Amino acid sequence: MQRCLELARQGAGSVAPNPMVGAVLVHNGLIIGEGFHRLYGQAHAEVNCIRSVAPEQQHLLPQSELYVSLEPCAHWGKTPPCADLIIEKKIPEVVIGCRDPFKEVDGKGIEKLQAAGVKTTVVCWSRLAGISTAGSLLFMPNAVPISF
Repeated sequence: MQRCLELARQGAGSVAPNPMVGAVLVHNGLIIGEGFHRLYGQAHAEVNCIRSVAPEQQHLLPQSELYVSLEPCAHWGKTPPCADLIIEKKIPEVVIGCRDPFKEVDGKGIEKLQAAGVKTTVVCWSRLAGISTAGSLLFMPNAVPISF
């Protein structure tokens, strides 16, 4: 999760009003892919992470764990649902830094993954959750962005 946090920070200033998110794919203790949400309206961290896996390692996805700082989305917005891609790639386990409080997600990503048989663990790592959702948590109640 520490690496997810480091990756998430790379999206600072580019993803608002969305949260900064980082993702890491691990196979047998080795990182095979990394990604973060780079730019608002473009691919999320999970997508960039999966795309970063070398072609010769793609076959390892069904035996890998995905670590992501924020719950994968389960709805269509500017991009397709990340939960669908995780299911499509047959990634069997997802470790989530914190649940996404955004009303369009808010547990729906976890539910979708679990319904597809994906083992999910939410670790609620407060340091990571604060970084990943800091800006988005503040603007959501009033739908007014707040910058720090």
